[in-house]
Amino acid sequence: MSSSKTRQLLGLLGWFLLLPSGLTALAALWLIGSSADLWNDTRSATGRVVGHEQVRLKVNVAQKSVVEFTAHDGRALRFVDPLARQQAAVHKVGESVKVRYPVRQPEQAQIAESVVVQVVIGSVLLLFGALGAAAGALLLRLRSRAAGAAAPA
Repeated sequence: MSSSKTRQLLGLLGWFLLLPSGLTALAALWLIGSSADLWNDTRSATGRVVGHEQVRLKVNVAQKSVVEFTAHDGRALRFVDPLARQQAAVHKVGESVKVRYPVRQPEQAQIAESVVVQVVIGSVLLLFGALGAAAGALLLRLRSRAAGAAAPA
């Protein structure tokens, strides 16, 4: 394979890895930050599961917990947890759960366990995004070295 074609291939593969991986890493950072609510003041409360909402997934059906809790300002609120759970992970009706919510928007509450799951998923995505971006950058660096080695002296 000629040096020119090798450089083109390394450049193409480098950008193919770098761009999507970098975007994945940025999306993962957003997921971690928004799930952990890093930008807002958050509070915790104890809530009670009062029902379930069924959600159809590709293969089967899962359930989202409907939770009631009392916010710091005394308002009784109800929310549907964003995380769909299956089988043993489903909270039972009447079960007490820890709730996290932003002080300014208590309607945006989540079960605290859901936040942990989202942060773990975001961390894994961040790791793979960073690895892919590093591999892409390495390939682009190798492309420039291949160009330097092929240059006549």
